[in-house]
Amino acid sequence: MRDFYDDVTFRTNVVARKASLGLQHGLERFAVTPEQWSVLNVVDQKAPISQRHVAELVEKDAPTVNRIMDVLVRKNLLEKAVDKKDRRITLLSLSMEGKQKVQLIRNVVEETCSHFYRGISDTELGVYLNVLARIENNLE
Repeated sequence: MRDFYDDVTFRTNVVARKASLGLQHGLERFAVTPEQWSVLNVVDQKAPISQRHVAELVEKDAPTVNRIMDVLVRKNLLEKAVDKKDRRITLLSLSMEGKQKVQLIRNVVEETCSHFYRGISDTELGVYLNVLARIENNLE
């Protein structure tokens, strides 16, 4: 059984690394990393959103998200605003340039993912997602 668990763990790591590299390759033309994309994607879906909430959703610590956010602001993709109700909170939203770039990136990400999952049915992906969620739950 140990060899089976070793094989599952090894294959999982290999696939995760290849998927990350594939996504990174697709994002290179936009000068955006997968980590930056995860922040842009969340902000696009939830804006205006606090930095703390972004960190929770992308499962990264606050200092990491702060660095990513600063880079994205310098690239004119994100805008920061102080929350009118609580001045301690910084709210993030996409800039006009960010909105345009996110749509282009989303198309590439969807194309990349459809390549990753070619020949796999939605039902199979659902089972896979369920198994991954259970493994993640066991890890917590």
